[in-house]
Amino acid sequence: MEKNTYYAITVRKFSVLTTHLDWMKKTQELYNEILGFYYNLYLDLFLGENVSDERTGDSQKRNVKNSPGSMEAMRELEKLTIVGREKKAVPYPLPWKKIPLYFRRAAINGAIAAARSYLSRAEAVSQEGRKDFPDLNSCKKTVSPISDIPVQKERTKIFTESVTFYKGMYKDFNGKEITLKLWNGLSWQWTRCRLRGNTIPGEGKMMSPALILKDARAELHIPWKSQVCDGRSAKERMSAGEKICSVVFTNRDACVVCCIQNKKGAMENCLFIKGGAEYAHYCRVITEKLKKSQRSSGGGNHPRANIKYWEKLKNISEHYAHQFSRQVIDYCEEHNAKILVMPEYDLSHRKLIIWSSGNYSPISLSTSIRQKIKYKAWQAGIVVLESQQYKTSSVCSVCGGTVKLKGSSFRCENGHQGNRYLNMAENLGKKCILGFASSETK
Repeated sequence: MEKNTYYAITVRKFSVLTTHLDWMKKTQELYNEILGFYYNLYLDLFLGENVSDERTGDSQKRNVKNSPGSMEAMRELEKLTIVGREKKAVPYPLPWKKIPLYFRRAAINGAIAAARSYLSRAEAVSQEGRKDFPDLNSCKKTVSPISDIPVQKERTKIFTESVTFYKGMYKDFNGKEITLKLWNGLSWQWTRCRLRGNTIPGEGKMMSPALILKDARAELHIPWKSQVCDGRSAKERMSAGEKICSVVFTNRDACVVCCIQNKKGAMENCLFIKGGAEYAHYCRVITEKLKKSQRSSGGGNHPRANIKYWEKLKNISEHYAHQFSRQVIDYCEEHNAKILVMPEYDLSHRKLIIWSSGNYSPISLSTSIRQKIKYKAWQAGIVVLESQQYKTSSVCSVCGGTVKLKGSSFRCENGHQGNRYLNMAENLGKKCILGFASSETK
Protein backbone atom coordinates (compact mmCIF):
# COMPACT_ATOMS: atom_id res chain seq x y z
CA MET A 1 0.00 0.00 0.00
CA GLU A 2 1.40 3.35 -1.07
CA LYS A 3 1.95 6.01 1.57
CA ASN A 4 0.12 9.30 1.27
CA THR A 5 2.17 12.28 0.17
CA TYR A 6 1.79 15.41 2.27
CA TYR A 7 2.53 18.98 1.22
CA ALA A 8 2.98 22.41 2.80
CA ILE A 9 2.30 25.71 1.05
CA THR A 10 4.05 28.91 2.10
CA VAL A 11 3.90 32.34 0.51
CA ARG A 12 7.12 34.05 -0.54
CA LYS A 13 6.78 37.83 -0.70
CA PHE A 14 8.82 39.99 -3.08
CA SER A 15 8.90 43.72 -3.69
CA VAL A 16 8.43 44.48 -7.39
CA LEU A 17 10.74 47.10 -8.93
CA THR A 18 9.15 48.45 -12.10
CA THR A 19 8.52 51.69 -13.97
CA HIS A 20 5.13 50.42 -15.16
CA LEU A 21 3.09 50.58 -11.97
CA ASP A 22 0.32 52.28 -13.98
CA TRP A 23 0.11 49.21 -16.24
CA MET A 24 -0.26 47.02 -13.18
CA LYS A 25 -3.11 49.18 -11.91
CA LYS A 26 -4.85 49.01 -15.29
CA THR A 27 -4.38 45.24 -15.34
CA GLN A 28 -5.97 44.96 -11.90
CA GLU A 29 -8.88 47.19 -12.93
CA LEU A 30 -9.56 45.05 -16.00
CA TYR A 31 -9.26 41.87 -13.94
CA ASN A 32 -11.87 43.09 -11.45
CA GLU A 33 -14.23 44.22 -14.20
CA ILE A 34 -14.14 40.74 -15.72
CA LEU A 35 -14.49 39.19 -12.26
CA GLY A 36 -17.57 41.34 -11.57
CA PHE A 37 -19.11 40.37 -14.92
CA TYR A 38 -18.82 36.64 -14.19
CA TYR A 39 -19.83 37.11 -10.55
CA ASN A 40 -23.18 38.61 -11.54
CA LEU A 41 -23.64 36.07 -14.32
CA TYR A 42 -23.04 33.19 -11.91
CA LEU A 43 -25.59 34.56 -9.45
CA ASP A 44 -28.12 35.24 -12.23
CA LEU A 45 -27.78 31.65 -13.39
CA PHE A 46 -27.72 29.81 -10.10
CA LEU A 47 -29.45 32.03 -7.53
CA GLY A 48 -32.96 32.03 -8.97
CA GLU A 49 -32.84 29.06 -11.33
CA ASN A 50 -35.13 26.08 -10.64
CA VAL A 51 -33.38 22.78 -11.27
CA SER A 52 -35.43 19.63 -11.93
CA ASP A 53 -34.37 16.28 -10.52
CA GLU A 54 -34.38 13.68 -13.31
CA ARG A 55 -35.08 10.84 -10.85
CA THR A 56 -38.08 12.35 -9.05
CA GLY A 57 -39.19 15.06 -11.43
CA ASP A 58 -39.25 17.55 -8.56
CA SER A 59 -38.07 21.10 -9.05
CA GLN A 60 -35.94 22.88 -6.50
CA LYS A 61 -34.21 26.21 -6.27
CA ARG A 62 -30.49 25.86 -6.89
CA ASN A 63 -28.28 26.89 -3.97
CA VAL A 64 -24.64 26.55 -2.98
CA LYS A 65 -25.04 22.83 -2.22
CA ASN A 66 -26.51 21.75 -5.56
CA SER A 67 -24.71 24.32 -7.70
CA PRO A 68 -21.93 22.91 -9.92
CA GLY A 69 -18.32 22.53 -8.85
CA SER A 70 -15.69 25.07 -9.82
CA MET A 71 -14.48 23.31 -12.98
CA GLU A 72 -18.01 22.54 -14.19
CA ALA A 73 -19.13 26.10 -13.46
CA MET A 74 -16.13 27.50 -15.35
CA ARG A 75 -16.94 25.39 -18.42
CA GLU A 76 -20.58 26.43 -18.29
CA LEU A 77 -19.73 30.13 -17.93
CA GLU A 78 -17.24 29.97 -20.80
CA LYS A 79 -19.80 28.28 -23.06
CA LEU A 80 -22.25 31.08 -22.35
CA THR A 81 -19.78 33.93 -22.93
CA ILE A 82 -17.06 32.80 -25.38
CA VAL A 83 -17.63 32.12 -29.07
CA GLY A 84 -16.32 28.64 -29.92
CA ARG A 85 -14.87 27.13 -33.08
CA GLU A 86 -18.34 26.76 -34.57
CA LYS A 87 -18.65 30.58 -34.45
CA LYS A 88 -22.14 30.32 -32.96
CA ALA A 89 -23.52 33.30 -31.10
CA VAL A 90 -23.50 33.06 -27.30
CA PRO A 91 -26.25 34.46 -25.02
CA TYR A 92 -23.88 36.51 -22.85
CA PRO A 93 -20.93 37.65 -24.97
CA LEU A 94 -17.90 38.95 -23.08
CA PRO A 95 -17.81 42.78 -23.48
CA TRP A 96 -14.01 42.84 -23.81
CA LYS A 97 -11.96 41.62 -26.77
CA LYS A 98 -8.59 39.86 -26.85
CA ILE A 99 -8.62 38.74 -23.23
CA PRO A 100 -5.90 36.11 -22.65
CA LEU A 101 -7.32 32.68 -21.83
CA TYR A 102 -5.60 32.22 -18.47
CA PHE A 103 -6.26 35.80 -17.40
CA ARG A 104 -9.95 35.22 -18.01
CA ARG A 105 -9.94 31.89 -16.19
CA ALA A 106 -8.24 33.40 -13.16
CA ALA A 107 -10.98 36.06 -13.03
CA ILE A 108 -13.70 33.38 -13.43
CA ASN A 109 -12.27 31.37 -10.54
CA GLY A 110 -12.27 34.50 -8.38
CA ALA A 111 -15.86 35.24 -9.41
CA ILE A 112 -17.03 31.71 -8.58
CA ALA A 113 -15.39 31.88 -5.14
CA ALA A 114 -17.00 35.27 -4.39
CA ALA A 115 -20.42 34.14 -5.62
CA ARG A 116 -20.34 30.87 -3.68
CA SER A 117 -19.35 32.80 -0.54
CA TYR A 118 -22.36 35.07 -1.07
CA LEU A 119 -24.70 32.09 -1.57
CA SER A 120 -23.37 30.20 1.45
CA ARG A 121 -23.96 33.22 3.67
CA ALA A 122 -27.47 33.57 2.28
CA GLU A 123 -28.17 29.92 2.95
CA ALA A 124 -26.77 30.06 6.50
CA VAL A 125 -29.02 32.99 7.36
CA SER A 126 -32.12 31.51 5.68
CA GLN A 127 -31.68 28.32 7.73
CA GLU A 128 -31.91 30.48 10.85
CA GLY A 129 -35.30 31.77 9.75
CA ARG A 130 -34.20 34.94 7.97
CA LYS A 131 -36.54 34.69 4.97
CA ASP A 132 -35.82 38.24 3.91
CA PHE A 133 -32.37 37.19 2.65
CA PRO A 134 -31.22 37.75 -0.04
CA ASP A 135 -32.80 41.13 -0.62
CA LEU A 136 -30.90 42.36 -3.65
CA ASN A 137 -32.60 45.76 -3.64
CA SER A 138 -31.57 46.58 -0.09
CA CYS A 139 -28.19 48.14 0.63
CA LYS A 140 -28.29 47.46 4.37
CA LYS A 141 -26.08 45.00 6.15
CA THR A 142 -27.00 42.76 9.04
CA VAL A 143 -25.16 40.46 11.41
CA SER A 144 -25.43 36.73 11.04
CA PRO A 145 -27.21 35.07 13.99
CA ILE A 146 -24.62 32.30 13.91
CA SER A 147 -21.53 34.53 13.99
CA ASP A 148 -20.32 38.09 14.47
CA ILE A 149 -19.44 38.42 10.77
CA PRO A 150 -21.54 41.03 8.92
CA VAL A 151 -23.75 39.35 6.33
CA GLN A 152 -23.85 41.08 2.99
CA LYS A 153 -27.41 41.53 1.72
CA GLU A 154 -26.52 43.16 -1.57
CA ARG A 155 -24.30 41.90 -4.35
CA THR A 156 -20.81 43.35 -4.49
CA LYS A 157 -20.68 46.11 -7.07
CA ILE A 158 -16.97 46.97 -7.09
CA PHE A 159 -14.18 44.43 -6.66
CA THR A 160 -10.60 45.25 -5.69
CA GLU A 161 -9.12 41.75 -5.83
CA SER A 162 -5.44 41.24 -6.57
CA VAL A 163 -4.55 39.72 -9.93
CA THR A 164 -3.59 36.03 -9.92
CA PHE A 165 -1.23 35.12 -12.77
CA TYR A 166 -1.81 31.63 -14.14
CA LYS A 167 0.76 29.95 -16.37
CA GLY A 168 0.75 31.77 -19.68
CA MET A 169 0.57 35.13 -17.93
CA TYR A 170 4.10 34.98 -16.49
CA LYS A 171 7.45 33.50 -17.54
CA ASP A 172 11.21 33.54 -16.92
CA PHE A 173 11.04 33.57 -13.12
CA ASN A 174 14.46 33.09 -11.52
CA GLY A 175 14.01 34.46 -8.00
CA LYS A 176 15.32 37.92 -8.88
CA GLU A 177 13.28 38.73 -12.00
CA ILE A 178 9.98 37.75 -13.60
CA THR A 179 8.18 38.66 -16.82
CA LEU A 180 4.48 39.49 -16.46
CA LYS A 181 1.85 40.01 -19.14
CA LEU A 182 0.26 43.39 -18.38
CA TRP A 183 -2.53 45.46 -19.92
CA ASN A 184 -1.48 49.04 -20.71
CA GLY A 185 -4.97 50.21 -21.63
CA LEU A 186 -4.54 49.51 -25.34
CA SER A 187 -2.72 46.20 -25.68
CA TRP A 188 -1.06 43.36 -23.74
CA GLN A 189 2.66 43.77 -23.12
CA TRP A 190 5.26 41.38 -21.69
CA THR A 191 7.01 43.39 -18.98
CA ARG A 192 10.23 42.41 -17.19
CA CYS A 193 10.17 43.19 -13.44
CA ARG A 194 12.97 42.98 -10.90
CA LEU A 195 12.23 41.36 -7.53
CA ARG A 196 13.74 42.04 -4.12
CA GLY A 197 13.30 40.94 -0.54
CA ASN A 198 12.99 37.15 -0.39
CA THR A 199 14.47 33.90 -1.63
CA ILE A 200 13.03 30.78 -3.21
CA PRO A 201 13.48 27.34 -1.63
CA GLY A 202 15.85 24.86 -3.18
CA GLU A 203 13.04 22.30 -3.44
CA GLY A 204 9.35 22.46 -4.19
CA LYS A 205 7.09 23.87 -6.87
CA MET A 206 6.06 27.41 -7.68
CA MET A 207 2.32 28.05 -7.85
CA SER A 208 0.35 30.92 -9.39
CA PRO A 209 1.71 34.27 -8.12
CA ALA A 210 -0.52 37.17 -7.09
CA LEU A 211 0.26 40.84 -7.72
CA ILE A 212 -0.52 42.98 -4.66
CA LEU A 213 -0.74 46.75 -5.18
CA LYS A 214 -0.08 48.96 -2.14
CA ASP A 215 -0.33 52.70 -2.76
CA ALA A 216 2.83 53.57 -4.72
CA ARG A 217 4.44 50.12 -4.67
CA ALA A 218 3.75 46.57 -5.70
CA GLU A 219 4.45 43.15 -4.21
CA LEU A 220 4.44 39.70 -5.74
CA HIS A 221 3.19 36.92 -3.46
CA ILE A 222 4.23 33.49 -4.69
CA PRO A 223 2.76 30.35 -3.07
CA TRP A 224 5.42 27.64 -2.86
CA LYS A 225 4.43 23.99 -2.56
CA SER A 226 6.91 21.67 -0.87
CA GLN A 227 6.66 18.08 0.27
CA VAL A 228 6.44 17.32 3.99
CA CYS A 229 8.91 14.68 5.12
CA ASP A 230 6.69 13.21 7.85
CA GLY A 231 2.90 13.30 7.64
CA ARG A 232 2.05 10.81 10.39
CA SER A 233 -0.75 11.59 12.82
CA ALA A 234 -0.08 12.46 16.46
CA LYS A 235 -1.45 9.09 17.55
CA GLU A 236 0.98 7.24 15.27
CA ARG A 237 3.89 9.27 16.58
CA MET A 238 2.93 8.68 20.20
CA SER A 239 2.62 4.93 19.54
CA ALA A 240 6.11 4.99 18.01
CA GLY A 241 7.50 6.61 21.17
CA GLU A 242 8.60 9.88 19.55
CA LYS A 243 9.98 12.69 21.69
CA ILE A 244 7.82 15.63 22.73
CA CYS A 245 8.70 19.31 22.90
CA SER A 246 6.36 21.20 25.25
CA VAL A 247 6.31 25.00 24.94
CA VAL A 248 4.97 27.69 27.29
CA PHE A 249 5.00 31.48 26.97
CA THR A 250 5.93 34.02 29.65
CA ASN A 251 5.94 37.77 30.17
CA ARG A 252 9.65 37.86 30.95
CA ASP A 253 12.85 38.22 28.97
CA ALA A 254 12.88 34.45 28.42
CA CYS A 255 9.46 34.70 26.78
CA VAL A 256 9.43 31.14 25.36
CA VAL A 257 10.37 28.08 27.43
CA CYS A 258 10.83 24.71 25.72
CA CYS A 259 11.20 21.28 27.29
CA ILE A 260 12.16 18.02 25.52
CA GLN A 261 10.58 14.90 27.05
CA ASN A 262 10.81 11.22 26.16
CA LYS A 263 7.86 8.85 25.79
CA LYS A 264 7.76 8.34 29.58
CA GLY A 265 7.57 12.09 30.30
CA ALA A 266 11.10 12.45 31.67
CA MET A 267 12.82 15.73 30.75
CA GLU A 268 15.91 15.34 28.55
CA ASN A 269 16.68 18.96 27.70
CA CYS A 270 15.32 22.49 28.05
CA LEU A 271 15.71 25.86 26.35
CA PHE A 272 14.91 29.41 27.49
CA ILE A 273 14.51 31.67 24.45
CA LYS A 274 15.40 35.22 25.45
CA GLY A 275 14.56 38.47 23.72
CA GLY A 276 11.25 39.46 25.33
CA ALA A 277 12.75 42.44 27.14
CA GLU A 278 14.44 43.64 23.96
CA TYR A 279 11.16 43.38 22.03
CA ALA A 280 9.26 45.30 24.72
CA HIS A 281 11.99 47.99 24.81
CA TYR A 282 11.84 48.64 21.04
CA CYS A 283 8.05 48.78 21.13
CA ARG A 284 8.15 51.18 24.08
CA VAL A 285 10.52 53.53 22.23
CA ILE A 286 8.25 53.63 19.19
CA THR A 287 5.03 54.07 21.18
CA GLU A 288 6.59 57.01 23.03
CA LYS A 289 7.44 58.63 19.69
CA LEU A 290 3.91 57.91 18.52
CA LYS A 291 2.37 59.58 21.58
CA LYS A 292 4.68 62.58 21.18
CA SER A 293 3.67 62.91 17.55
CA GLN A 294 -0.02 62.70 18.46
CA ARG A 295 0.37 65.42 21.11
CA SER A 296 2.20 67.72 18.70
CA SER A 297 -0.56 67.29 16.11
CA GLY A 298 -3.33 68.17 18.54
CA GLY A 299 -4.03 64.71 19.89
CA GLY A 300 -5.33 63.33 16.63
CA ASN A 301 -6.05 59.59 16.64
CA HIS A 302 -6.62 59.06 12.94
CA PRO A 303 -5.07 55.65 12.02
CA ARG A 304 -3.29 57.11 8.99
CA ALA A 305 -1.89 60.11 10.84
CA ASN A 306 1.24 58.31 12.08
CA ILE A 307 1.32 55.38 9.72
CA LYS A 308 5.11 55.09 9.80
CA TYR A 309 5.07 54.35 13.54
CA TRP A 310 2.26 51.82 13.24
CA GLU A 311 4.17 50.13 10.44
CA LYS A 312 7.31 49.96 12.60
CA LEU A 313 5.37 48.36 15.46
CA LYS A 314 3.89 45.81 13.09
CA ASN A 315 7.27 45.02 11.51
CA ILE A 316 8.98 44.61 14.89
CA SER A 317 6.28 42.24 16.11
CA GLU A 318 6.52 40.20 12.90
CA HIS A 319 10.31 40.07 13.12
CA TYR A 320 10.44 38.81 16.69
CA ALA A 321 7.55 36.38 16.19
CA HIS A 322 9.37 34.85 13.21
CA GLN A 323 12.66 34.78 15.12
CA PHE A 324 11.24 33.08 18.23
CA SER A 325 9.16 30.57 16.28
CA ARG A 326 12.15 29.62 14.11
CA GLN A 327 14.25 28.98 17.23
CA VAL A 328 11.54 26.66 18.59
CA ILE A 329 11.40 24.63 15.35
CA ASP A 330 15.20 24.44 15.08
CA TYR A 331 15.35 23.24 18.69
CA CYS A 332 12.81 20.48 17.94
CA GLU A 333 14.78 19.35 14.89
CA GLU A 334 18.05 19.40 16.82
CA HIS A 335 16.63 17.01 19.43
CA ASN A 336 14.51 14.99 16.97
CA ALA A 337 11.21 15.90 18.65
CA LYS A 338 8.33 15.03 16.33
CA ILE A 339 5.49 16.34 18.53
CA LEU A 340 5.16 19.91 19.76
CA VAL A 341 2.69 20.73 22.55
CA MET A 342 1.48 24.25 23.35
CA PRO A 343 -1.05 25.53 25.92
CA GLU A 344 -4.56 25.95 24.59
CA TYR A 345 -5.66 29.59 24.32
CA ASP A 346 -9.10 31.01 23.60
CA LEU A 347 -10.22 34.51 22.68
CA SER A 348 -11.00 35.46 26.28
CA HIS A 349 -7.47 34.48 27.34
CA ARG A 350 -6.02 36.65 24.58
CA LYS A 351 -8.14 39.61 25.72
CA LEU A 352 -7.09 39.06 29.33
CA ILE A 353 -3.41 39.08 28.33
CA ILE A 354 -3.77 42.39 26.51
CA TRP A 355 -5.78 43.93 29.33
CA SER A 356 -3.32 42.92 32.04
CA SER A 357 0.02 43.19 30.21
CA GLY A 358 -0.51 45.62 27.33
CA ASN A 359 -0.40 45.28 23.57
CA TYR A 360 3.39 45.14 23.24
CA SER A 361 4.48 43.02 26.18
CA PRO A 362 6.41 39.76 25.58
CA ILE A 363 3.37 37.61 26.45
CA SER A 364 1.16 39.53 23.99
CA LEU A 365 3.46 38.31 21.20
CA SER A 366 2.57 34.68 22.00
CA THR A 367 -0.46 34.63 19.68
CA SER A 368 1.64 35.54 16.66
CA ILE A 369 4.42 33.12 17.69
CA ARG A 370 1.89 30.29 17.97
CA GLN A 371 0.52 30.96 14.49
CA LYS A 372 3.98 30.87 12.95
CA ILE A 373 5.02 27.78 14.90
CA LYS A 374 2.07 25.86 13.48
CA TYR A 375 2.90 26.25 9.80
CA LYS A 376 6.67 26.06 10.27
CA ALA A 377 6.30 22.87 12.29
CA TRP A 378 4.23 21.20 9.57
CA GLN A 379 6.87 22.11 7.00
CA ALA A 380 9.48 20.41 9.17
CA GLY A 381 7.35 17.28 9.64
CA ILE A 382 6.40 18.13 13.24
CA VAL A 383 2.81 17.85 14.41
CA VAL A 384 1.46 20.54 16.77
CA LEU A 385 -0.98 19.79 19.59
CA GLU A 386 -2.71 22.06 22.08
CA SER A 387 -3.43 21.00 25.66
CA GLN A 388 -5.40 22.67 28.44
CA GLN A 389 -3.36 24.52 31.06
CA TYR A 390 -5.44 23.26 33.99
CA LYS A 391 -3.14 22.38 36.94
CA THR A 392 0.07 22.91 34.98
CA SER A 393 1.28 25.73 37.23
CA SER A 394 -0.18 24.66 40.58
CA VAL A 395 1.37 21.17 40.91
CA CYS A 396 4.92 19.85 40.96
CA SER A 397 6.03 18.00 37.83
CA VAL A 398 8.16 15.63 39.96
CA CYS A 399 5.76 14.48 42.66
CA GLY A 400 2.42 16.11 41.89
CA GLY A 401 2.40 18.04 45.16
CA THR A 402 1.00 21.54 45.61
CA VAL A 403 3.46 24.32 44.82
CA LYS A 404 4.01 27.86 46.02
CA LEU A 405 5.12 30.42 43.45
CA LYS A 406 7.56 33.26 44.05
CA GLY A 407 8.61 35.29 41.02
CA SER A 408 9.91 32.89 38.39
CA SER A 409 10.56 30.12 40.94
CA PHE A 410 8.45 27.49 42.64
CA ARG A 411 8.74 25.25 45.67
CA CYS A 412 6.49 22.27 46.32
CA GLU A 413 5.28 20.86 49.63
CA ASN A 414 7.73 17.96 49.33
CA GLY A 415 10.77 20.19 48.89
CA HIS A 416 11.18 20.16 45.11
CA GLN A 417 11.99 23.53 43.60
CA GLY A 418 13.00 25.11 40.31
CA ASN A 419 11.80 27.38 37.53
CA ARG A 420 8.01 27.74 37.51
CA TYR A 421 7.77 28.00 33.70
CA LEU A 422 9.87 24.92 33.12
CA ASN A 423 7.64 23.13 35.63
CA MET A 424 4.61 24.22 33.57
CA ALA A 425 6.20 22.92 30.37
CA GLU A 426 6.92 19.54 31.94
CA ASN A 427 3.36 19.24 33.25
CA LEU A 428 2.00 20.21 29.83
CA GLY A 429 3.99 17.44 28.12
CA LYS A 430 2.95 14.86 30.73
CA LYS A 431 -0.71 15.79 30.29
CA CYS A 432 -0.37 15.14 26.57
CA ILE A 433 1.28 11.75 27.13
CA LEU A 434 -1.36 10.69 29.69
CA GLY A 435 -4.13 11.81 27.35
CA PHE A 436 -2.96 9.50 24.58
CA ALA A 437 -2.26 6.65 27.02
CA SER A 438 -5.80 6.81 28.42
CA SER A 439 -7.35 6.86 24.93
CA GLU A 440 -5.41 3.72 23.94
CA THR A 441 -6.61 1.78 27.01
CA LYS A 442 -10.27 2.50 26.29
